[in-house]
Amino acid sequence: MARDRFQQISRVLRFDDASSRRQRHTTDKLAPIRTVFDMWEATLEDSYVPFENVTVDEQLLTYRGRCPFIQYIPSKTGKYGIKFWMLCDSKTSYVSRVQVYTGRQPGVARETNQGQRVVQELCRNLAGSGRNVTCDNFFTSLSLIQKLKKDKMTLLGTVRKEQS
Repeated sequence: MARDRFQQISRVLRFDDASSRRQRHTTDKLAPIRTVFDMWEATLEDSYVPFENVTVDEQLLTYRGRCPFIQYIPSKTGKYGIKFWMLCDSKTSYVSRVQVYTGRQPGVARETNQGQRVVQELCRNLAGSGRNVTCDNFFTSLSLIQKLKKDKMTLLGTVRKEQS
């Protein structure tokens, strides 16, 4: 009975204007929930001040439903899902910033230095704070280290061995 009630509610529950959704969806795959997601992200950031060490990493939220940006990552336990990039406090594991990876827009060239862009966007409000960012080899690069140094931050990350 509760399931039937949930299905009735979910048929009519909307977070945006359906009449303009199709136009917004051409430039933003997260358009149906963009307003709610942005409010949630702002609340995460305003509710907590991270300690001196933060971590940037990806997480795959297992999901097999209909979604235009489902990712397949064979190395993960749940291979299909929605990919998030998160900035977390290393001491408490609190997520203070989050981005949904919605994939590449049609007709747009493949992004270069994606890991660097992600770290810079997630850490933009921490500039000048002297914090240390820890990440894996997907995000680590010399140019990122230099940019974070200009913002008075440090980076601890793994690097890949160069193939010969």
